[in-house]
Amino acid sequence: MKQISAKWVGAAVGAAAIAAFVLGVLLKDVFAGMFPSSRAEQAETDTLPLSIELGVSPFTAVAERVLPAVVNISSTKKVTIETSPFNDPFFRHFFGDIFPDVPHEETHYSLGSGVIFRSDGYILTNDHVVSGADEVRITLYDESGQGKVFEGKQVILIGRDPQTDLAVIKIQTKDPLPTARLGDSDSIKVGDWAIAIGNPFGLEGSVTVGVISAKGRSNLPLPSEQQYQNFLQTDAAINPGNSGGPLCNIKGEVIGINSAITGSPSGTNIGIGFAVPVNMAKDVAEQLIKKGKVERGYLGVYNQEITEDLRASIGFKDKGGVLIADVLDDTPADKAGLRSGDVVLSVNGKKIKNMEDFRQRIASFSPGTQVELGIWRSGERKSVKVNLSEFPEEPFVASGRLTPQEAREPFGLVVRSLTSSERGNLRLPGGILVEDVRSNSDAARAGIQPGDIILKLNNQDVTDEDTFYTIVAEIKAADKGVVLVQLYRDGRRFFVTLKLD
Repeated sequence: MKQISAKWVGAAVGAAAIAAFVLGVLLKDVFAGMFPSSRAEQAETDTLPLSIELGVSPFTAVAERVLPAVVNISSTKKVTIETSPFNDPFFRHFFGDIFPDVPHEETHYSLGSGVIFRSDGYILTNDHVVSGADEVRITLYDESGQGKVFEGKQVILIGRDPQTDLAVIKIQTKDPLPTARLGDSDSIKVGDWAIAIGNPFGLEGSVTVGVISAKGRSNLPLPSEQQYQNFLQTDAAINPGNSGGPLCNIKGEVIGINSAITGSPSGTNIGIGFAVPVNMAKDVAEQLIKKGKVERGYLGVYNQEITEDLRASIGFKDKGGVLIADVLDDTPADKAGLRSGDVVLSVNGKKIKNMEDFRQRIASFSPGTQVELGIWRSGERKSVKVNLSEFPEEPFVASGRLTPQEAREPFGLVVRSLTSSERGNLRLPGGILVEDVRSNSDAARAGIQPGDIILKLNNQDVTDEDTFYTIVAEIKAADKGVVLVQLYRDGRRFFVTLKLD
């Protein structure tokens, strides 16, 4: 019995040692970064409240570290609304619009969040939180929940960047302010902890916890002007009022600026929120502080993703790359000899993954920079050097839609030739106008719309209605299942693949 007991005791001690080792390994990463590893790091965190004790939640430590640097931002904007005192539907039914609308002024209120990233009062937030505001009010809260308010001349708008939905504001203060440390969003992995901090619905100092659900989210239909999207997606609850607040990692470092949600019809969170990566925010903030604006490289092309059908249609077999759908006149791309139909493979030797990667890569260069593009053109690889200019304030926009009329309908299309005046106004050498698209047709399934102009079919120029029908006859005779169509819509060219039943 004694020998058996000793064996059991030895086994129990061994198991306990192994369990302690495994637990230590698991907790190592959680608490790494909670403790400064050097005196320099210690000095950096001394101004922030941080209490780590055995058994204390690491989320508590993150909240203690970051909350003092999170601010509440309220803004007001006066807008003019035109309404009529006789706007009642019953009244209008009998008397119509005989009384003109009368302009009157209303005040709109907005709530958001921000994070102090420099002790001299610089704050990162969303552009849509402060855009167009007549007055901005900043409130800082201490540990007791008491608020210190900055308003009027104490608040300075340093700069806005609508294209990333970021802005920098500064509060005038003589005392150093608590700051949040900006981390590295490139090192974040899907599944990492994510802690969102802000003031949802005006409830100051709220903390929610989740994980990073995805990276590199783009092409989201947002009401803002945000063109550069490379969002971190999280299931940490983000609601109205969280905009501009920090998204943090388990070390208490800011990895993103909370920006948008996919919500219910009421606008509340349903588990999908988005944050601007902090590396993008750091670059934007630096330029706004130094120059008051963000300068981006400009190429002068419209590009689109290459679908599998497009790859097959143009004979491009590689993965990655983006298709140049259109080249704007008198732009760096035009001067360098780039063409519609080229595929961009790389920028300065770095491969292009997708359209958003390409746009952000070009935008990251300063105006005047020469870049080398690796391109694929009709089966050949070339290298093209381009001198980038500055991204224009106003993008190129053109033309509208015209009235439908009946005609012959290949693929479900009703078309006609452009008049000479229409070609002159649109600056197009040829093309035919799509006047109508029959429902449930090949053209409708390809996404072709009334008002589109067809420029090419299977890389053959469509100069007028006659050439269109000639090329269509050749396509039908060849019995090809997919047709590559180049379209012109709203001032830009792009490609679609038309699958034939």
